[in-house]
Amino acid sequence: MVPAQKASYGHFVRVLICDDEPDIRLLYRGAFEDAGADVDEAGDGNEAIEVAGRVQPDIVVLDLYMPNRDGFSALAELRRLLPATRVIIVSAHAAVEVFDRGRALGATACFDKVSFLRRIPLVIDKYGSAA
Repeated sequence: MVPAQKASYGHFVRVLICDDEPDIRLLYRGAFEDAGADVDEAGDGNEAIEVAGRVQPDIVVLDLYMPNRDGFSALAELRRLLPATRVIIVSAHAAVEVFDRGRALGATACFDKVSFLRRIPLVIDKYGSAA
């Protein structure tokens, strides 16, 4: 069996995963790290803003419905603090109006949680390459 190799994108990509579910963060972390990214985590919108200000991620993966501060509220603040950072909304509530609201607030892209895990390598290719 050949060991898995990390992808090489020619530059460093830092990702911040913000989700209130630790198991989801763990799944996403593994996939992003396998794709060659350096990963930080946050459990709610307040923590996402604090960590993002400190680590300056290239990509933020942002859940919308979390305790303390939701993703919609955090999104506006993240756009103000880090205008060049790509913010990817990932939500189990994938209704068109939910994603339209996210895009209106400045989200780079929106995905449903069910399909996001398998799309992580494509997300790095598309949004990490311009970071």
